[in-house]
Amino acid sequence: MDNEISKFLPNVYGLWRIKEELKVILGWYKDPESMGKRKHLLPKGILFYGDPGCGKTMLMREYSKEFACPVFLIEGNAEDVQTEIIETYEKASKEPLSIVIIDELDRLIDKDGKLIRILQAKLDGFKQNVGTLTLATANEKGKIPEPLKREGRFDRRFDIYLQGKDEVREAVEGFLASAGLSIDEEGLEELVEDFRFDAASHIRAAINSAALRYGDDCTAEQILDVSHFIAWGRLPHKEEVEIDRRVAIHEAGHAAYLHFFSKTMDCGRIYFSASGGFTTLMPLKKTSSILSVTENIRCSLAGLVAEEICFGYHGYGSHTDLNQAHSLAYHLVNTQALNGVENHCNSYEELEPSKNMSQAKMRGMERASRRFVAKQYRIVEKAMKEKRRQIEALSDFLMEHGKASKKEIQAILSANSWCCKKKGEEREWHGTLGKRSAMV
Repeated sequence: MDNEISKFLPNVYGLWRIKEELKVILGWYKDPESMGKRKHLLPKGILFYGDPGCGKTMLMREYSKEFACPVFLIEGNAEDVQTEIIETYEKASKEPLSIVIIDELDRLIDKDGKLIRILQAKLDGFKQNVGTLTLATANEKGKIPEPLKREGRFDRRFDIYLQGKDEVREAVEGFLASAGLSIDEEGLEELVEDFRFDAASHIRAAINSAALRYGDDCTAEQILDVSHFIAWGRLPHKEEVEIDRRVAIHEAGHAAYLHFFSKTMDCGRIYFSASGGFTTLMPLKKTSSILSVTENIRCSLAGLVAEEICFGYHGYGSHTDLNQAHSLAYHLVNTQALNGVENHCNSYEELEPSKNMSQAKMRGMERASRRFVAKQYRIVEKAMKEKRRQIEALSDFLMEHGKASKKEIQAILSANSWCCKKKGEEREWHGTLGKRSAMV
């Protein structure tokens, strides 16, 4: 990364390529005379889009400050939004250089479709505002009409998310410094790995909340505990939790499938609360695909498959995983035409039972999804039978320690040398994490 880019927008972490392009555009507007006859070619609109919490509003706000010029905000809360837009651009046009900000442009357009024509006119109408740049955000780029994305309007569009581990690391280090926390290198690597596909707002919230909860001695593990609490609504138990052997096998099954067979997901951590065990999933890519959803279904089934391999049957607690597998399969099979093109559903709305849907069609959709789940179950069962020893080895470790980090899971499943002996004998485990011993 260029040193100058690292100093540009210092309060915005990561997004290096986007910053580089924004810096170029800033230079054009700061010195328009150098453009000569090409001043009219300056971009008139920049759209920042992405999931809620990705940092697009923060980026837009910080970037607008770099221009050191009057900034005008269109909030869309006025009774007459059309008049608000017209008057705002009239005020902006009186300045030699100005910024117009529209937060959540997609929401604004939803309220009144007529605003599209007004924005078109103000961005590249008969009377062009050479010194006015419009910055806007949107949660869904697809909701922005094509006319607004044409050349001379919002022709600069940036998908806002942290790209790659280096950008995630910069964000983690920045938020840690802001919270006054210091984490060792090993803990930092664990945080970067776990936060790889999380929004910047989630990373900041997890670190800040952990700093408040645990103080200066906060560890990486505690930050991850809080992160999963924010995402899933539960923290690992502080007190000793009596771990049932079946639950340990179940969670080890999830981890084993992810470790040995998944191409789209990896296993994060395993921990336990009073309500049961929990295995975190970490996507290897940001995008979703038929394969990634299919592997999510298989991972959901892996826990109960592990129970059946080790005990001959699965317990009541597997119903949550089964429900998730069937729900994912129902949507996947019927929206991706896996049950035949003639049965394809155009949208999720078509999947919901309605008066217009025949009972025969509903039963057909259900049967298709159940056949798909049964097929994935057989695939997982065949693969997991060969991994029984590894599953039991990880289960032993979970029974002993009550949790396992990603590094520990990988070491145990790879080494498979946590040896179980009769009660009262010492057992040793020689893995890549070093030698450990404990009394059974």
